[in-house]
Amino acid sequence: MSLYPIFLKLEGRKVLIVGGGSVAEQKIEGVLRSATDVTVISPKVTDRISRWAAEERLKHMAIEYREGAAQGYFLVIACTDSEPVNRAVYDEASKSGAIVNAVDDPDYCNFYAPALVKRGDFQIAISTGGASPALAQRVRRELEQKYGEEYGPWTSWLGRTRAALRETLPRNENRKQLIRMLALGQPQPNPDDHGNNGGDDGRCRTQRLGS
Repeated sequence: MSLYPIFLKLEGRKVLIVGGGSVAEQKIEGVLRSATDVTVISPKVTDRISRWAAEERLKHMAIEYREGAAQGYFLVIACTDSEPVNRAVYDEASKSGAIVNAVDDPDYCNFYAPALVKRGDFQIAISTGGASPALAQRVRRELEQKYGEEYGPWTSWLGRTRAALRETLPRNENRKQLIRMLALGQPQPNPDDHGNNGGDDGRCRTQRLGS
């Protein structure tokens, strides 16, 4: 079956992670980039997850998963070291209408988490539909070399510039062409810019109109 790729807005949505080991930590780190209501169920968690709980970035319930615990969530990820537990989480959460992923168990997922290249708002998601996560990770590493950290500030600059052009220029083909021309440029890495890898405030080198 062909998959439909999407990016989810998780702010204000209830998210549950069942598991507290290194795999759970990796999943939680990604979720916390956008989610504001995250619960973790696991008797034990890594030091990093414990620190996130202490910082009130998530709620930690130090208990074993039990029936009824996966109801009422928008997104659920099961990543314990017990296949029966992960599948029980999937069964319960999916029946309550959640989108669910049991890690490394494609038959017990109604979504797959892609390998991700993230540079601020610039993101590239890679998926093999669960067929070969190793291939997705290989492609991710290759893309990380091609699209460096400078793409983050550059994308932000493109967004601000696009908004300004839409406010000041009439809606016509010339405005569309100008916005497209900006995206044809290249962000300028600047290792001496103390963290602003997008060059001059994220600006880029673009081709001149008519050149």
